[in-house]
Amino acid sequence: MATSTNGTCPFCPAAQRVYLESPRWVLLRHVDPVPIAGWMMVASRAHRSGLDEMTPEEAGEIGTILAALAAAVRATTGCERTYSITFNEAVKHLHLHVIPRHANDAATTSWALADRYRSTARGEVAPADPQIAETTAEAIARHMMEVGVVRSTALAKVGFRLPS
Repeated sequence: MATSTNGTCPFCPAAQRVYLESPRWVLLRHVDPVPIAGWMMVASRAHRSGLDEMTPEEAGEIGTILAALAAAVRATTGCERTYSITFNEAVKHLHLHVIPRHANDAATTSWALADRYRSTARGEVAPADPQIAETTAEAIARHMMEVGVVRSTALAKVGFRLPS
């Protein structure tokens, strides 16, 4: 497994709480200040700069993980749908964001979400309450592991479990 060459990558190993893990992936919530409770991330354990560097095993697993995560975010937050994005620009380590899109919150629509993210980071817009973001992330992780035999079986096949 490749690791960060300069030792400053926040995902090598994850510098924040890991909610679920597998041999190749970790489930995290976005660090504070997070614009929206339920903003989750899946990061590769191996230091990769993008999707094109995934192994066949990683490529085969990520769809299963993202589908389960998106379903859990929707069920837990009550959002209309989710956005899934990856830039790997600020942190050049493969991580994918799954973000709730609430129909009654215009600031979560399309590119308005990017404006909200930047405004929150600059302190111009209040972030989500950190405790609410934390309990929402915990509920999302529980939902992923507990709901539906098919989903939990699929996640078990990729090795997802609560952290040891």
